[in-house]
Amino acid sequence: MASIITELLDRREIEKYLSGVAGVGKNWVLNEIPTDAEGWIGTGDDGIVIDELGSERCLIKYELWDGPPPVLDTWDRTWSGSVRLTSGKINSVEQYSGDVSCNEEFDLGRENSVWQVRIHRKSLGHEEFTTDIVSFTLLKLQFWLDH
Repeated sequence: MASIITELLDRREIEKYLSGVAGVGKNWVLNEIPTDAEGWIGTGDDGIVIDELGSERCLIKYELWDGPPPVLDTWDRTWSGSVRLTSGKINSVEQYSGDVSCNEEFDLGRENSVWQVRIHRKSLGHEEFTTDIVSFTLLKLQFWLDH
């Protein structure tokens, strides 16, 4: 059974304009990556585009695993795929009106690798405080290498 090697909860709240996650110093690649047919996720070298414009606020947790982690069935949405990262270090990127903000770095510990990645999404809500009213999304990005 796979286990977590390291994890990081980036406590900086992302407000509305999350572009995705990119290799450190490579935030510009997100402008060149299209999303998938569902319009949510897209990958390319050094970047994962994540379209969360429908959410006012977002938090991201990164996890590095020693093998495929278990699927989280209680989350709203899940995507799986792969991404090539040259630096082995990533951060979330916010872009609005020409301004770019890069958030806390997560070190995967290996350069020039193709990573398997699973992204889980959960919209928060409670009883009459529905998800569209709360408009707060949690994202969990899980990375591992195929052996």
